[in-house]
Amino acid sequence: MHTSDVHLETDLFGTGETGAILRGRVRAAFSSVIELANSREADLMLIVGDLFDSSRIEPGAVEFAMNEIARARMPVVMVPGNHDAHDERSLYADLPATAVPRNLHLILEAAGRTIDFDALSALVWGRALVEHSPEYHPLSGIPAPADDRWNIALAHGLFTGTDTSERSSQITAAEVASSGYDYIALGHVHVFGDASCGDTAAFYCGTPSPLNGAGRSGSAACVDLIPGKAPIVESVSIVV
Repeated sequence: MHTSDVHLETDLFGTGETGAILRGRVRAAFSSVIELANSREADLMLIVGDLFDSSRIEPGAVEFAMNEIARARMPVVMVPGNHDAHDERSLYADLPATAVPRNLHLILEAAGRTIDFDALSALVWGRALVEHSPEYHPLSGIPAPADDRWNIALAHGLFTGTDTSERSSQITAAEVASSGYDYIALGHVHVFGDASCGDTAAFYCGTPSPLNGAGRSGSAACVDLIPGKAPIVESVSIVV
């Protein structure tokens, strides 16, 4: 299960009763993704940045998110995005170990870290976004794929296709194709989209949250990795 850009506690909706109701729907959307992962008996859940809208959130928001992640009946791998970056204001820096669910693997290393899920024959790599700038490339430093594992990466940034863009946190077609990975879970873009290149499947899952305030649905991605077949990536509607 692949999700990103939930934007818990967003100030997009303003203050007052209406804003509180809409922010409650964002929370409900995240809860729905957890329930979807459980109902489909997912082996892994990937949260690819911007779980929170900023580092200026109430303590109760962190508690809510951690409690929801704890409900997931599978390992959860998460990286920070540009809205909840792991910088000097990082909300993750002071997160006590006791507050982190046992199933959550939070990648906070700027240089990246690989997690080996031996029971799933899967390696999952990601790196923490510290500064959202043109110098930062989410796939920079990605390790070579292993022959005897599913190779999966998390990358929060903008797929530009070329390497000539001045956009921040860009992901190029060459970086995707040369990775040799089976699946790259992308975050940052709020709609479902295919950025696959070469033999590597790379997708944006879209936001599960009703961030436009008027709509009632978002999306998440369910990914099936089957030996001898191309990855099957399904966009699933999240309605709240």
